[in-house]
Amino acid sequence: MEQMQADKILEIGILLAAERNYDELLSKVVDCAMDLTNSDGGTLYLYEEEQLKFRITKNVSLGVNRKGTGGEQYPPVAMNEKNVCACAAIRRKLLNIQDAYSCGEFDFSGPREYDKLTGYHTKSILVFPMVNHEGQLVGVVQLINAQNESGEVVPFRKEYEKILESLGSQAAVAVSNMRFVQEIEDLMISITQVFTDAIDTRIPYNYYHSRNVYLYVKKLVDYINKRHEEGQCGHYFTAARRDELLMAALMHDIGKLVIPNEIIDKTTRLGGKLPLVLERFDHLTALYHIDYLEGRISKSKWREIKNYFVDAKVKVEEFNRKPYLTEEDIAYISKLASGKYTDSNGTKIGYLMLDETECLTVRRGNLTKAEREVICSHVEYTEKYLRKMNFKKRYPHIIEWAGAHHEYLDGSGYPRGLKGEEICFEARILVVVDVFEALTSSDRPYKKSMEEEKALSVLADMAEQGKVDKEVLGLFREALAEKGEDIQLFYHHEP
Repeated sequence: MEQMQADKILEIGILLAAERNYDELLSKVVDCAMDLTNSDGGTLYLYEEEQLKFRITKNVSLGVNRKGTGGEQYPPVAMNEKNVCACAAIRRKLLNIQDAYSCGEFDFSGPREYDKLTGYHTKSILVFPMVNHEGQLVGVVQLINAQNESGEVVPFRKEYEKILESLGSQAAVAVSNMRFVQEIEDLMISITQVFTDAIDTRIPYNYYHSRNVYLYVKKLVDYINKRHEEGQCGHYFTAARRDELLMAALMHDIGKLVIPNEIIDKTTRLGGKLPLVLERFDHLTALYHIDYLEGRISKSKWREIKNYFVDAKVKVEEFNRKPYLTEEDIAYISKLASGKYTDSNGTKIGYLMLDETECLTVRRGNLTKAEREVICSHVEYTEKYLRKMNFKKRYPHIIEWAGAHHEYLDGSGYPRGLKGEEICFEARILVVVDVFEALTSSDRPYKKSMEEEKALSVLADMAEQGKVDKEVLGLFREALAEKGEDIQLFYHHEP
């Protein structure tokens, strides 16, 4: 018997140590206790906020298997020694009651009421505390109605008390360890939030972007798992894989911390250069006026030049904000850039500087080639920062996934120009969601937001061009269709 008990204790220890899911761990504690004692029912309470809060209850005869937190199923147990569970918790002591109805030491009015409602008969009860290695109370387990080989209700055998005390200790340590791991996870997420808050200080729209990408990815991954369980999808995300992808979603843009504000917040072609250009035109107009007054140019020439600069100011302001420039627009800017004023000393002043001309002749969008390269470098900085974080076994793929969120299947993405199978499924998810959120975002300073259907249409075109994954896009569209109220997105509010 002693060898069997030792084997059982070792078996249970291995079982509890291997479990990674919190609810499953609690359920296994109850299962192990019921199995050891051949009892008909078991309930587990966790000690939180100086109360015993219901988490798991099972009863074989009644077919009951319920889970809950706080008061979802049952109210918390007050720490009163007349309650057998509270007494076991307060005294840190196992209690073995042979017959609840004939026991006067504890108040069993609750079980009696339950028995009246269900037709059940509670007789033998055993309660043991879960106390961890630091002497802290974690919870209690209550077992009811031990049974013999014939299925008759009997008292709980004395020899099982030591095993259950050991189970209580092992369970308490396992629960404490899992809570500690969760605290570390929460700490890591809070550190990540600090990063995104730092980005928020510099780039307000990116703050919402990272969080919304996180929420969209969470929705999509949970939808994929749901479809997998229904036998409709070959992909499945374990808890660890899901957590890692969500962390990658949250941290995919931290490299933007080092991108200069004048580039990342640039809403027009010239950006902060526009006032200098307009001021130069006024200055040149004044110089030509002096030339007219001093007789170096005619009145008609002066008027022609004056009108030219009035027109140039209007045109430059128009081109500065225009989404797309025509050949005619480019020709006008080139001609303007070739203009030079020569003073009496032979010093030349160009109408436009070289960098201003480069900015104004960007055919589509606001960024020059050099500025776009700086923007694109944020992915490399993201990878650089993530490498400095000691993720190791916890998040072994986070750098790969986050670093590929701008890679396209046809090789036209950046920073590495990966193609096809070189881009993993997780990165393909990040690509689709990243593009979608950027298109639908209401807080981008350089563009208006798109309706969801329009954004999905743009992504569909990209899928047809071989840039994004059609399967991922299809799953994402389906997930969005049943979005409901479970995605609480962040939105930009104009002041």
